[in-house]
Amino acid sequence: MAERDPAEVRLWQMTLVRLAGILIVLLGMWVAGKSAGDMLRMVGGLALMAAGAGITLFLPQRLLKRGDK
Repeated sequence: MAERDPAEVRLWQMTLVRLAGILIVLLGMWVAGKSAGDMLRMVGGLALMAAGAGITLFLPQRLLKRGDK
């Protein structure tokens, strides 16, 4: 069986990282929405949303740069 094309593998890695980031954002939205006035849970949800956004936006670019070496 032939090996997969490295570009295809990199594409799937970046796609999975983006999907994971979006899922983290959605989890943060759920936590913030269920906080019901609890500021600690609200801040935790917002932090998850920010972390997920950072993963979605910046981690695929780092993977791309790592693959160029």
